Amino acid sequence: MRNRARITPEAIKTNTIIGNNLRYIRNRRKLTLQKLATLAGVRYQQIGKYELGVDQMSAYRVMQFSQLLQCKIKYFFDPTYIDRMNGFHKGREFFAAMKPELLDIDQLQRDAIEHMEAAEVQATL
Repeated sequence: MRNRARITPEAIKTNTIIGNNLRYIRNRRKLTLQKLATLAGVRYQQIGKYELGVDQMSAYRVMQFSQLLQCKIKYFFDPTYIDRMNGFHKGREFFAAMKPELLDIDQLQRDAIEHMEAAEVQATL
C-alpha cells in the first residue's frame, strides 16, 4: 500500500488538474465513465478516482486516455485548458461528441488569429 503522507501539495495540485481536464475532455467526447473504463480496461470507479485527483495516473494511462479521447497529451497537464476551451467555444452547444480537432485549443486559437489578421488585411484593401 502506498504511503499517502509522501504525496506533496504539488503532486495533489497536478493530479487535480489532470483529473479535471480528463473529465472535461471525456464529457466533450460524450463518453460515460463506464464507456471510457471499458475502453481502457479498468473499472469505472478508477476513472472517477483519476478525475477527482485521488489516484495518480501512470504515464501509460495518460497516453492511453490521450489515444482513446483523441486529444493531445499536453492538454491533460494544462491548468488553463478548460478556461481557454470554454472561452473559445462560448455560446456553442454540442449535442454530439466534439470532434477531436475542436479539442486542440492551441490550433483553434492560431487559426482564429490568422483569420482575424486576414480580415484586417482584406479590410485595408
